[in-house]
Amino acid sequence: MTRPTKAVEMVLAGRAGAIMNGVIHSDALLAEVVKKDGGLRTGRRLSHVFAVGVPGRAEILYVSDAAINIAPDLATKVDITRNAIDLAHACGCVGPNVAVLSAVETVNPSIPSTVDAAELRSMAGRGQFRGALVDGPFAMDNAIDIDAARTKGIASPLAGRADILIVPNIEAGDILVKGLVFLARAQTAGIVMGAKAPIILTSRADNARARLTSCALTQLHHHIAFEGRKAA
Repeated sequence: MTRPTKAVEMVLAGRAGAIMNGVIHSDALLAEVVKKDGGLRTGRRLSHVFAVGVPGRAEILYVSDAAINIAPDLATKVDITRNAIDLAHACGCVGPNVAVLSAVETVNPSIPSTVDAAELRSMAGRGQFRGALVDGPFAMDNAIDIDAARTKGIASPLAGRADILIVPNIEAGDILVKGLVFLARAQTAGIVMGAKAPIILTSRADNARARLTSCALTQLHHHIAFEGRKAA
């Protein structure tokens, strides 16, 4: 029995509440997680959510998906958004503002991510994302900076006030998170959501603090998701 298989079995048996990949390649672990028989699938797509502590910013910034879904279609972005909202809720962020990012803040059929953003905004207007405000498309500046949003005249209650950033693809997410870490000295934690238990996918470049904070984030999510449910 491989170590990933054993880890999945432990979760299914209630002997573990999360999985961490350690030195095992992420693909080997995720292959066991997504198996139709004996895996940890739910009705949602798996997606990774980074919780980023940015110097000079009081609140945690959540970024998804910068690690798993390469070029997500609209249906996948729906699950990415819901997973990110769930993690933000578990971390105490009430009614998070979700900004769907692109290169521009207007819908342009030549830029598919702006069309997806408009669709997600429309779905939010029909109540399909509970407990959050979802809008887009936003360029990065007017998603997180109020002055930039005002300068461009963007009429949205979450303009410049994003708690969650939904990136258009994995390249954009990876560049964004690594830029924050290596240029702004941000601290990150991250877990994979959408399975029956959270999954910590560590990077070879992660330091000890990033690994420990990811474990803490997982513990917080587990406590809220399961202990909170029992209390209710």
